[in-house]
Amino acid sequence: MIKVMKAVAEDILLYNNKSFLIPLFLIALLFLWRTEKDKKVRVVLLYFVAALGVIFLCPLYAWLGMKIDADIYYRVLWTMPIGMLVCYSVVRLMARFRRFVSKVLVFILALLAIVINGDLVYTNTFHIRSVNAHHIPQQVIDVAEALRLDNYRPIAVLPAELLPFLRQYTADLFTPYGRNILEPSWTFQNELYDAMQGDLYAYDAVEVARCARNQHCAFVVLSSDKRIKGSMEEQGYFLFRFVQGYFIYMDYNYYWVYKEQGLLDADVIEAGG
Repeated sequence: MIKVMKAVAEDILLYNNKSFLIPLFLIALLFLWRTEKDKKVRVVLLYFVAALGVIFLCPLYAWLGMKIDADIYYRVLWTMPIGMLVCYSVVRLMARFRRFVSKVLVFILALLAIVINGDLVYTNTFHIRSVNAHHIPQQVIDVAEALRLDNYRPIAVLPAELLPFLRQYTADLFTPYGRNILEPSWTFQNELYDAMQGDLYAYDAVEVARCARNQHCAFVVLSSDKRIKGSMEEQGYFLFRFVQGYFIYMDYNYYWVYKEQGLLDADVIEAGG
């Protein structure tokens, strides 16, 4: 149990990071606890927040939560309306002063405290300029549109870098594995994923084709950044399209079955014919 509480303390320190967010939150909480008279506000911003804090710090609950997934236990803190509580406490503090100058001074000090407490989010390397309305890489959209069939939802295997974004854009494609396989802590394993990602510099056409057929993939998407050892054509595939640096191959076995059933679009039939 001591180990669990140490992990909880580490989560709090990591959540606070190099800021003074947690101290600011505690100051605002104590201020409202002493000054807020509205019962409804007290329930939402005080009792509810205090209850969440107790739950987060409860050793038994923490033990159960970390037993399920220790890496995401800190997300309990996300349920606490910290920003709302801090901002509301600033407004309440401003209301306690009668002079306009005093109100402005409190506002400016609070604004400075909030600004100093954080960083500009757009300086983060994970933030990039949006190139479309979906806020995902354009190549994901183009590849997904190339794979989409009007009359059927095919199974396609994609390189790992496309997986986190595909489901954000469409549900009209099936994949043998999803973004969850990219998380090492979840320990998912898949033979086809190993064939696709095992070698950082090359694909083994024989192994990729074998595993893709075992998992009923009609389409195989390969990155042009990696070379292909062997030939997908020799394994019974044809190059359907090249989109945004990705080769899209279709299995001839599925091509003939889908064509007989009238499931293929005209551009696919033309490419395969």
